[in-house]
Amino acid sequence: MKRFQFYGKFLILGALLLTVNPLYLSAVDKKMIRIATVHAGAEVAGLAVNDLGELFFNSQHPAGKGEVVEGGPAAEIGYISGMDIRSYSGRSVSIPGDSEKDRVHVAAGKFVILGRSGEKLGDGNLLGGVYDAKGQLMYISNDVDYNAFIPLSSSEAYLYTAFEGASRKAVSAISRLKLQRKNGFWQTNYDESEMIDLRSIDGGWILCYGEITPWGTPLLAEEYYFYNTALWNHPDLHDEDEKPSFMKGNDMVYHMPKMMNRYLGRVSNPYRYGQMIEMNYPASDNPELVRHFSMGRFSHENATVMPDGRTVYLTDDDTVKYTNAKWNTNSGGVLFKFIADQKMDLSSGTLYAAKAIQDAATQPDKTGFDLEWIKLAHGNNEQIERWVSEYDGIGPKDYVEGQSNFVSDEDVQNWAESKAYKDLDGNGKVGSYKDDRPAFLESRKAAASLGATYEWNKLEGITNVNGTVYMAVSEITESMDRKWGHALWSTGKKDTQAQGHIKLDKEGCGVVYRGIMDQSYNMIRLEPEVVGKTTDGKKRCDDNTIAHPDNILGLSNGSLLIAEDAGKSAHPVDMLWLRK
Repeated sequence: MKRFQFYGKFLILGALLLTVNPLYLSAVDKKMIRIATVHAGAEVAGLAVNDLGELFFNSQHPAGKGEVVEGGPAAEIGYISGMDIRSYSGRSVSIPGDSEKDRVHVAAGKFVILGRSGEKLGDGNLLGGVYDAKGQLMYISNDVDYNAFIPLSSSEAYLYTAFEGASRKAVSAISRLKLQRKNGFWQTNYDESEMIDLRSIDGGWILCYGEITPWGTPLLAEEYYFYNTALWNHPDLHDEDEKPSFMKGNDMVYHMPKMMNRYLGRVSNPYRYGQMIEMNYPASDNPELVRHFSMGRFSHENATVMPDGRTVYLTDDDTVKYTNAKWNTNSGGVLFKFIADQKMDLSSGTLYAAKAIQDAATQPDKTGFDLEWIKLAHGNNEQIERWVSEYDGIGPKDYVEGQSNFVSDEDVQNWAESKAYKDLDGNGKVGSYKDDRPAFLESRKAAASLGATYEWNKLEGITNVNGTVYMAVSEITESMDRKWGHALWSTGKKDTQAQGHIKLDKEGCGVVYRGIMDQSYNMIRLEPEVVGKTTDGKKRCDDNTIAHPDNILGLSNGSLLIAEDAGKSAHPVDMLWLRK
């Protein structure tokens, strides 16, 4: 049975339809058009385009509210009717005044709302609702992110939407809205819409952005895994105090593993979260969800599959800004590459991590990086899941202060030394380890221990335009700032006199990089493509270009969509851009 189907004239665009692989994009008119603005306090998410050029996107967490509460705003899922985003070259939408920031504005056509968080669906569940093991509502998520448009015919489609969770409550959800086209507009049939049960994969943990593969399956990313996995079963994260340390609580990390325990009705295993998830048979009544342990465990923001059906680039979204210094809870991210053994099969392959070699310059708009790829290991889902299962059932009662019930930093270091055949930590010994589980269960740490670059600060969306990769970085601050210093992956201790691989001038408004590719879809270099501009020397960004880019999506005509997660200190409202 095929895992995908295409119907009529509808296909999904995700910068992956053509097989042309230029070494780099030829010069084009790089006109920037502000396509849309969203509610005050919301971010733009869920970029998807169908074969009519209709653009779907979401207004996520309006007013900054990650959870729907009585009397509060609800996130919106929708699309622009009357605009073909592939050919649009008209005016930019104006920035709304204060009295108009309570809705979505678009440059042309009409924003049609297909769903709001909290609406009742045909299965009796609420849109964005997360339910515990007893079927009781835990919360309603306002954090609508990835959209996947799956055509069923010329007049019917499914729209899958991933809900990240609700701020600290990180258990995710996926909805499936049944869309019907009438009088030239898509509308939602709520009676035939539903929430998808994720218990077949032990739930989802902060489902972020995603992409449609070249073979038509949605590929969803799990974001913000636990960098310090040893804390997953720390008793303080499972007691009655649910406040983080910055609010004078005892939770040393932002997200709450106890929520996953409530969802499952049993102790959860941290190694079952932080993967890419593929949805097979998305047009069927019963889509199949598959965790690809082979693609590594880290803070997946997104992955983009190249036209060869084997090469995949993956971004790791984290920042040392959020770390708890005592517990080393966060770090910068790593750029990964995965090469599948077989075309259209992501269940086995080889995982690599990038070492970035910066040009001599430091200006963000002029400085690029050569890339070297460090092989981590080869693996397959079946073998890796056997390793993962060894950690099932470990709970707070098993926690011992100063030790780890999981793969420890010492294990990672010993594994790395066994791979490098040399002493890496200067203790006079070359360590050894029994297998390659550190590469797949602690992928960021494994990459850093072998010399990969782990200073990328909020490494966000990644996409490809006919085989050329684009990658967003939300802000060039902290570990990417040449004046900040450097933090060791294993301790988190900051050395203000040291520098890592990335040492750029600070640019808090972010950048989108373009990858230079060789003929085998190997990315050999990154160069700045679109760069934000700070206007006040602090946080304010130029209103006429990007601020804190997040979701990005390439179109087959060479254009690029760039969505913001900026906040009011950077832009009056978050914006969606079309780079022609």
